Amino acid sequence: MNKNKNIITIDGPAGSGKSTIAKIIARDLGLKYINTGAMYRAMTLIALDNNIDLEDEDSILALAKKIKLEIDSDVSDENNYTKLRLNGVDITDEIRTRRVGAAVSIVSRLSGIRKYLVTIQRKLAGEGDAVLEGRDTGSIVCPDAVLKIFLTASMAERVKRRKQQLDINNQNMDIASIEEEIRNRDHIDSSREDSPLVLPENGIEIDTSDMTILEVINKIKQLYYDRTKT
Repeated sequence: MNKNKNIITIDGPAGSGKSTIAKIIARDLGLKYINTGAMYRAMTLIALDNNIDLEDEDSILALAKKIKLEIDSDVSDENNYTKLRLNGVDITDEIRTRRVGAAVSIVSRLSGIRKYLVTIQRKLAGEGDAVLEGRDTGSIVCPDAVLKIFLTASMAERVKRRKQQLDINNQNMDIASIEEEIRNRDHIDSSREDSPLVLPENGIEIDTSDMTILEVINKIKQLYYDRTKT
């Protein structure tokens, strides 16, 4: 992949702040926002709704390739999720249910699923300037991005943020369950054989635990300006 000076990747574990940060960065810089994680949730929903074994990679892929996946990444409100449609049906709320959340790590670690979605993600990134957010956007999807950010935060802070996000979207979940879900997802993401969650080469790690959203945004924007100035 050729170097694109207007590609920013923002990776990190759940609750690190990457979704909110990526949306605002994209909006402020006039770039597209591409949420790669939402695509894995869509694949998971396809499997669940069609009673396909979550580890049956071939069956999930075969069906997914017959379904039209549409992504509408409106970054006007950082509190809203990326809009997704399958064959014209809005699945935005469905992919954020606990049912999907509990299963997405199983589907997302399948090599064939990852390769299929990475191809789509690279095509989207190649269409124009963008901010990509996920868990392997800097290490796998766009390794030549001009700026690769890896966000982290303490577990306590991540649980707090996740709880706030769920409350905003009227999804009730207790603190203990949120922490358990995050720890399980961390383990699966960091230990999977294909595209594990790692700090990408030449990536910049930012611990957001004690930073405001504005502080993180300003730091990333300054790094971007420094790298793209001529």
